[in-house]
Amino acid sequence: MKIFRVLGIPVELDISFLILMVFIYLLTYLGFLSLNLAVLITLVFVVVVIHELAHSYVALRFGVKIRSILLLPIGGVSRMEEIPKVPRQEFLISIAGPLTNIIMAMLTAVPLMLNLPGPFRPFFGDFLAVNLVLALFNLIPAFPMDGGRILRAILAERVSYLRATRIAANLGKTIAAMMAVTGLFYNLFLILIGLFIYIGAEQEYQSTLISSLLEGVTVGDVMTPDPVTLRPDMTVGEALDVMFRKKHMGYPVTDGDELAGIVTFHDISEAARDVMVGDVMTAEVVTAAEDEELTSVLEKMNRHQLGRLPVMGDGKLKGIISRTDIIRTLNLMRKGIE
Repeated sequence: MKIFRVLGIPVELDISFLILMVFIYLLTYLGFLSLNLAVLITLVFVVVVIHELAHSYVALRFGVKIRSILLLPIGGVSRMEEIPKVPRQEFLISIAGPLTNIIMAMLTAVPLMLNLPGPFRPFFGDFLAVNLVLALFNLIPAFPMDGGRILRAILAERVSYLRATRIAANLGKTIAAMMAVTGLFYNLFLILIGLFIYIGAEQEYQSTLISSLLEGVTVGDVMTPDPVTLRPDMTVGEALDVMFRKKHMGYPVTDGDELAGIVTFHDISEAARDVMVGDVMTAEVVTAAEDEELTSVLEKMNRHQLGRLPVMGDGKLKGIISRTDIIRTLNLMRKGIE
């Protein structure tokens, strides 16, 4: 749910976040939570939005596109199209959030140190505490927190980006394991945080490994050229015959030399056999270019939740690339470094 835009960036609420806030204020209305606590929880998420906006502002300065800022029950996420691999840029983007929290905490401390009276004094104290806790938590040197990215940026000035990621990820896993063990004796919530950090560290390493292995590999290197195509005036029955014979799950639909759409087995599985392919195909097709890098195509597939993309060149259909093609290439590349 999009709630507003800042710096041209949409700020969105995940439905689970909305449910959480309704639940918190319902408990407050019923008397199970104090109003001060409900307001404090709301304040946490206001600070999270400011934190993510700081990341996004610096990222925009380096030309990074921000799709949105998403608020989840566990915090906020700046959905950047790609985090720069230039160490200095990653360092500045990553440190911007915690640094903003520290600055806000210092500004909030001024009226507290001056001992100014007034009804907002408790608010200043809460705002100070929230900013300090958020800054310190995010500076833990482990993915997916900012501290992990800051550590990687520092290491990447001295070693390769992949090795820097591996070192930071392994440190994050160690911290996660220590948190989990500590949680067994003191607070079970630490186990959940440890699990969150461990998964985040592993995902970051795997993502970096994939982008490193596929660096320089283009769509034209792995695509299937001259793919089998269907026509929009074919019936679903005829299309099914082709699918069972060729044993592929998706096909470009062409009208002469022009790409008209794409159709998958899922699209036609529930349609009557006499329905035309043109009536069930997807006309708005996401495509790839022959010279496009595989990392870009994989990100495009993930973003649109697609399994295959037609490959275009000079305005004509040149081939098709599937997620299976990319996975096969990755497995070959991994064997090459083992």
